Amino acid sequence: MTVKTTRKPYRSEVREAGAVETRARILEAAQTLLAGGKGVPAFSLEAVAREAGVTRLTVYNAFESKRGLLEAVFDGMARQGGLFELPSLFAEPDTDKALRRLVSVFCRFWASHRKVLPRFSAVAKLDDDISQSLKQRSERRRQLLTALIGRIVSDQDQTDLVDVLFALTSFEMFDALSIRRRSDTAVETLIQELVADSMKRFSAR
Repeated sequence: MTVKTTRKPYRSEVREAGAVETRARILEAAQTLLAGGKGVPAFSLEAVAREAGVTRLTVYNAFESKRGLLEAVFDGMARQGGLFELPSLFAEPDTDKALRRLVSVFCRFWASHRKVLPRFSAVAKLDDDISQSLKQRSERRRQLLTALIGRIVSDQDQTDLVDVLFALTSFEMFDALSIRRRSDTAVETLIQELVADSMKRFSAR
């Protein structure tokens, strides 16, 4: 008589927990390499695998490609930095309030990752995949601004205003104002004022 066996649930749970831990280790290794620094190898699937203590095939199976791994790293940073709050801005009927929230969200994000973002930019100059991934994510901010500004500004003035706001809400602007011992709050206040002034100027046209 044949006895039918069933897979014990805990085995699946153990494997799943192991996969989650491995994925987290790979992401941590990838972020370390992206941040660069003295003695840190160039970013690649092979280098990430070595840093994480796994095989290249394991990295590939988890993320399918270098671009997939990059997107996962940037998604994790976005989640940690609060960028996943951005879609809720469209539920705010007051465009001025929505813009103030957008500035706050990005200022918090820039502040939380201020040490690694300049290094990412440096690494991106040497790697087209990283460069394209960062550029596409940056353009999402422009698209969000375009959607918000489109509520209140005519098409004729929209492009110039969006480009101005895109520059004002960039990491480069946040970093440039983070001098003279200005606090993150003081920097955000300056950017909020600049955004409000720009809105008044273009709205008065």
